[in-house]
Amino acid sequence: MSDIFTQLQENLGSGVKTAEPLAGYTNFKIGGPAKYFFVAQSTKELIKVIQVVDELKLPFIVLGGGTNVLVADAGFQGMVVIVKNNHLLISGTKVMAEAGVNLGYLVQKTIDQGLTGFEPLVAVPGTVGGAVYGNAGLPQTPRGFIGEWVKKVDVCRGDKLVRLSKEECNFGYRDSFFKHNNDIILSATFVLEKGNKEQSQELIKKYAEARKNQPYNMPSPGCIFTNFKITEAEEVKAKFKNEKNLDEFIARGQVPASWLIDKAGLKSKTIGGAQVSEKHANYIVNIGGAKAEDVVMLISFIKQQVRDKFGIQLQEEVRYIGF
Repeated sequence: MSDIFTQLQENLGSGVKTAEPLAGYTNFKIGGPAKYFFVAQSTKELIKVIQVVDELKLPFIVLGGGTNVLVADAGFQGMVVIVKNNHLLISGTKVMAEAGVNLGYLVQKTIDQGLTGFEPLVAVPGTVGGAVYGNAGLPQTPRGFIGEWVKKVDVCRGDKLVRLSKEECNFGYRDSFFKHNNDIILSATFVLEKGNKEQSQELIKKYAEARKNQPYNMPSPGCIFTNFKITEAEEVKAKFKNEKNLDEFIARGQVPASWLIDKAGLKSKTIGGAQVSEKHANYIVNIGGAKAEDVVMLISFIKQQVRDKFGIQLQEEVRYIGF
């Protein structure tokens, strides 16, 4: 038994594990073992484990719902912390949610309280922490991203607790301040608007219907690539002239990655156990026994094909762990 493991158990208790397989903790159902592993059931435990691994200079990763991640076949040579803090408090239009709160639960609870704003997040898998980290939401919907509703975010930064304003979070399309530093999200406070429950439920149906072509019944991390940002409209018009959806894309300022992948003829493309979804081309699904290596090879192939056919370089949204 290593000295590190002994110190972890002395500080965190018997809940610390070694060689814990990670596939079961990710939506992709892919990934080798974590050298060290711990489930934080509360914000207090989450802060404690972060401080302990920081003192031990131990590499660590925090996971919520295990979406938008690909874990290497060799696993992760450090500490993996699963976040399970799930306290939710709604007061008027103010909503405080800890990082481990399930997004679907958050959406329904706010609607039950007569609030509106989170409807575009329906059917988005994962937790509040991951959603704030990646600014989850719908780009084609006004105020469709979770970051639009943030008032403040509480984080753990090494041995310090820090409160950040919405402006300090620097939210962008599928981006935030948190993707570029080591802050760990503990909770977020949002300010929503007064709504109508019946209207909100109609919106829920609308957004759920729009997502029906996404392969939620298959193991997948979610969208693999971000949409391509249009900076030169004329260049895009020349590249894709006579395409019926082009005006919509230009108005939105983005060409959907799924459209590009589908147009490249890559739906159903398979490498090993990894396949480009037949339903939605920006999803790679695990059709059985997929390895991380299969996914990496398929991602590389997709990028190469789209680049060769359209001169567009796709960027991954998925987060690599242990590579």
